[in-house]
Amino acid sequence: MRILDRACVIVHQHVTTVYPPGSSLPSTKQLALALGLPEKHAHQGLLRLDSLGEIALHTGSVPVRLRTREPHPRDRGLHGAVRDRIRAGHYRPGTALPTGLLGKEFGLLPHHVQRALRFLAVEKTLRFEEDGAYGPGHYVPAGPVEAVA
Repeated sequence: MRILDRACVIVHQHVTTVYPPGSSLPSTKQLALALGLPEKHAHQGLLRLDSLGEIALHTGSVPVRLRTREPHPRDRGLHGAVRDRIRAGHYRPGTALPTGLLGKEFGLLPHHVQRALRFLAVEKTLRFEEDGAYGPGHYVPAGPVEAVA
């Protein structure tokens, strides 16, 4: 296992066991000191947790451990827009979502769009299909969309 990958595992284990959901995290520097890691490795670990939707970085305040089933703060605009567009019939059942266009529209990087869409799949607003009609991707399911607040 590469050193950086190992550092990311250490950061992940530490954050998910020491900090309960909803709590603030220490600064990257403080975390690196506590774990005996180079600051850049601790930062990479935090970035990975952010992309997984376990913590929220760069939200204008201190990093926060997200609660279970809590969307990432940067994803909320995309969540609402996708739900509204499905309800309005803009995205019909069986339609693959245009992830590149959504990322551009909401100013999200591709891995952030995937994080947001994973959340929508968990709440069953979307479904991921490996062998979908347009290739692997997130599709609008058949039937009514149930809102999960």
